[in-house]
Amino acid sequence: KGVKDFIMITLGTGVGSGIIVNGKLVTGVNYAAGEMGHTVIVYNGLQCNCGRKGCWEKYSSATALIEQTKDAMRKNFNSLMWDIAGGDLNKVNGRTAFDGMRKGDATAQAVVNNYVAMLSCGIGNIINTFQPSMVCVGGGVGNEKENLLGPVRKLLASEVYTIHAKKQTQLVAAELGNDAGIIGAALLDE
Repeated sequence: KGVKDFIMITLGTGVGSGIIVNGKLVTGVNYAAGEMGHTVIVYNGLQCNCGRKGCWEKYSSATALIEQTKDAMRKNFNSLMWDIAGGDLNKVNGRTAFDGMRKGDATAQAVVNNYVAMLSCGIGNIINTFQPSMVCVGGGVGNEKENLLGPVRKLLASEVYTIHAKKQTQLVAAELGNDAGIIGAALLDE
């Protein structure tokens, strides 16, 4: 509210995003601008559904977090995440690693640390490119709020180009939850 230049990131099935400059949605020449999830953060990395390799979405979506959690669990059958998921990889969700981290599980902490690093890389790129007043993070994983954003802010402190400037981009959690997109669309002024 009251911010004219910001970028919204949603961490769900993919990494969704929208760019607002001077209170207006940036749409681009073909109305497809703002696909930040399809910017590459790992050259020649994991294959993305879009056809590129190494897209941010392959490392920072809820889908990616779930896959990273399952991979870690397959490598460590002593992880508390097995109990959290009821012994069933099909029951792993975007909260599993965070829940394990809160219980002191080292494997879960490693998953969360890696996820935070990849998320920070993408958000750092956004801040360095656009210098928005705010980056707002929502979506399923965004519900972790400060458990997620606190560690991201710490990493950004060493990765953002303008870290010594007086004005800094605020990194905040979305407050409207799953209704944010609908409310935003309704309020959008052409």
